[in-house]
Amino acid sequence: MKVRVPGAIAVQTKGIYDTTTPLVRGSISEQSIDVKLTTHAYDSVVLSEGDMDLEIGDFAKQILLPQADAIVNYVERTVAATLKATPETELSYDPAAPARVFTQIRRQLRDNGVPTTATLIAAVGSGVMADLIDGPIGSSGTTFDADGKVRGFQIVESTRLAANEIVAFVPEAFALVVRAPASPDGAPYSASVKSEGFALRHIRSYDPSLAVDTSLLSAFVGVQAMPLAIDNEDGTVTLKPNAGAVRVLTASA
Repeated sequence: MKVRVPGAIAVQTKGIYDTTTPLVRGSISEQSIDVKLTTHAYDSVVLSEGDMDLEIGDFAKQILLPQADAIVNYVERTVAATLKATPETELSYDPAAPARVFTQIRRQLRDNGVPTTATLIAAVGSGVMADLIDGPIGSSGTTFDADGKVRGFQIVESTRLAANEIVAFVPEAFALVVRAPASPDGAPYSASVKSEGFALRHIRSYDPSLAVDTSLLSAFVGVQAMPLAIDNEDGTVTLKPNAGAVRVLTASA
């Protein structure tokens, strides 16, 4: 699957009273980055006639929901592993004033080329989150901004990160693709369902040789770190690896 990188074009100028100089015409050349879908994540359940007749009163709740949760958990683990693979940046951290490290991270992202219009997100471990919650309150050194963010970062706590870990990024720094496979022609029942915003494929069938029902839920999954697209303002775009994310391991855990 290809992720499009927005193109760029250089601005031209001419005098406001110039009536003879022809306009310079340019063209926009876009790039794309391949995100490989190599994993077919699935959950397959076999159900006896006793299960179907006596035990299952709500198929969606008792069977489909746990299957969907299993795939969603796999996606979350894969995303977390990709975040944790971001090269570490050494920044000073004070557990008594935890917001200061986010000011440093913000500056690092700007120095990397992240524009001021970009959305800033920070996934943090439980220890960092505890420091933020118990951080200083007041006009001098307030931990959380008035909008609930920290130095402009939307904070997301994750138990999949180390307690002392911070991964701050812009949405474009990572690509997540969860795609429902095509419905096979030979399946008696196949449908696309959604869970947590992800598209999944559900297949139900009956095996008469064993007298069992089967429920198969699956998706193609791909997660990949993406380079930061930097508009050089001359009609070219530079792709800078790992520039859209900053990972910090604090001394507090």
